[in-house]
Amino acid sequence: MQNWPSWIPTPRFWVNAIALILLIIGLQHAIAYLGMILFMLINLLPKFIFVKLIYLFTLIAQLCPIIVVAFVHHWLHGFLDRFFPESRVTETESAPGIFPSLLSWWEGLYGWSVNILSTVIAFGILGLFLPSPDLFNLLTLFKNEVPHLPTISIFIQVIIAAYLYQFEYLVHQHLIAAARQ
Repeated sequence: MQNWPSWIPTPRFWVNAIALILLIIGLQHAIAYLGMILFMLINLLPKFIFVKLIYLFTLIAQLCPIIVVAFVHHWLHGFLDRFFPESRVTETESAPGIFPSLLSWWEGLYGWSVNILSTVIAFGILGLFLPSPDLFNLLTLFKNEVPHLPTISIFIQVIIAAYLYQFEYLVHQHLIAAARQ
């Protein structure tokens, strides 16, 4: 898209951002349900083992988005390469098989970073512009007189994620251009 302004992310980055945020939200809900079931089962164990398993589950839950995004990226690009070969980006190689390639692991790690950065920045922006939480504001929040905060937060996260994906693409293009010289 040559007429597209360079400071606005292209539709590709908006799709990446929306897909990432929706995937992470779905994963968070799945982990929450799995966690409730796991905690009920683990609660039957002795306290020492219970605490160790809680730490292990928390570690796995924190790293799970990297693995999920890597596998989704790998399988999605495998599907696109097979059924829509014209959509393939010329600089990337496709890796056959079930296990993700290095590029998919990078996308998983970068997607995890984008999610964390966009969440922190979104809550920082909301914290700057929302009134301080006193009793009156909390009461109006519970009466739904204020716009739904999670929706606003997700909207801000998608915008920030789209810009972070555009930033990664521009850095990637700069590295390719520098390598050619």
